[in-house]
Amino acid sequence: MADIVVFGAGQIADVARVYIDMHGPDRIVAFTVDAAYCTANTFAGRPLVPWEELERHFPQNQVQLLGPLSFRRLNEFRQTRYLEGLGRGYTFTSFIHPECKNYAQSIGDNCFILEGNTLQPFVTVGNNVIIWSNNHIGHHTSIEDHCFLTSVIGVSSNVSIGEGSFICGGALIDYGVRIGARSFVGFGTHILKNLPSESVVPHMPQSRIAPYSSQRMKRLL
Repeated sequence: MADIVVFGAGQIADVARVYIDMHGPDRIVAFTVDAAYCTANTFAGRPLVPWEELERHFPQNQVQLLGPLSFRRLNEFRQTRYLEGLGRGYTFTSFIHPECKNYAQSIGDNCFILEGNTLQPFVTVGNNVIIWSNNHIGHHTSIEDHCFLTSVIGVSSNVSIGEGSFICGGALIDYGVRIGARSFVGFGTHILKNLPSESVVPHMPQSRIAPYSSQRMKRLL
């Protein structure tokens, strides 16, 4: 059990608070956000402190971090703050819901994995990954750092999901497919072949690669 500070003061952070308060094993002692968004002293009944001043309130030897719990700028914001936290000497915890069927070979730090997920044997999950609820991750699949998977996604076996990718609900990813880094896979799509890095497959019924890169999505997410 550790005392933790959660990065966030919005709906996802509040959802995380309920899960962690109920299931532990860690204990949330505070929340943090960038100073520009720190407009109150508390959030959900706990201290809210500026990210830039975190050491003054909660030093590295007293707490671990979780978050940011965000997909802002196609996961780039979460990646940046995670790397900043490591650079400032903090360690990160992970939360895995007890109703996740977890047979994974390895799961990194700063991961947030909710109920109803099945992670089959030999799955590997990198650092700073969010997997929302009710997804199936087939055996020998690799999910690299800084990814976000929403809900009701079917990932077949031997799949590779590249760093920083965002996979929307209802997507199906076929056996052996490689999703390139920083790709965006839209709602209800069916991915049958490898995607280059920064691909965008917007939504059904097309399930075709868009003629623009995922950098465009950073303005929309």
